Amino acid sequence: MSKTVETFGPPSSQALQARVWAKWQDLRDDPAIATHGRALALASPEVAPLSRQVAMAREMGASACEHIHEADVAARFAALEGEGLKTDSFVDWRSSAETVQLARARLAARPFADDLTLGLVGPDTPADIMAGLDAVTQACEMLLPLGPFIRGLERPAVCAYVAEPSGRIVGTSASVEMYHPASDWPGLCWWGMLSTHPDRRGEGIASRLGAIVLDEMNRRHGMTEFFTGIRTGNTPSEALCTQLGFGPSPYHVVIAIDPELMAGGRLTK
Repeated sequence: MSKTVETFGPPSSQALQARVWAKWQDLRDDPAIATHGRALALASPEVAPLSRQVAMAREMGASACEHIHEADVAARFAALEGEGLKTDSFVDWRSSAETVQLARARLAARPFADDLTLGLVGPDTPADIMAGLDAVTQACEMLLPLGPFIRGLERPAVCAYVAEPSGRIVGTSASVEMYHPASDWPGLCWWGMLSTHPDRRGEGIASRLGAIVLDEMNRRHGMTEFFTGIRTGNTPSEALCTQLGFGPSPYHVVIAIDPELMAGGRLTK
């Protein structure tokens, strides 16, 4: 891998991803660390003290902690904010035993519009396609993971997209295996980043792309366990995920953000 890594998003997010990539070189074999290529996270609050999340947030701009029980979220917020950090959180929605089959049923029932062409990201996907993915995710206030992750070079991954005849990418979704094999969650995959260009919303593009990604992660990599983070009150995402067999767990992802390095106050929608 070259010293210059593919980063995405606005300048502040690209700078964060560059710092994450540099730190990842030292931590990639640490079972306490999880990532899908946006920020580094503690796999759970039990694997390391809160001070480690604080230190990573100050060094890189943001860090997360997975698997925080809903009863402990307020205390985690208070502790992180007491260190001068901003906080954010998502509810951890988990797939069910029916998720992959529900995804396949959705693919059989609803095709894309005739003008859309499906593509899958790989190691050799051209830079102009990656730029198009970056554009559509930013339009949806999402953040595309680091190139080595979204291309499947670091961890098993699938990123699907659709393009119009002009080449404009109007939708994308992705999944990345997130946890170290020696952790308590081997094979658990982040799934999401469902993005549709505002011009093409209402056509079911995001849900179909999400289903394709679930299907491909299972066919290519044998993955059966998925999770996604949903911000409390995001009822459209909750409805879509429910249709694919996901449901809320008692756990949250809690993010710590350094206000000097990440002035926007959050990583993604």
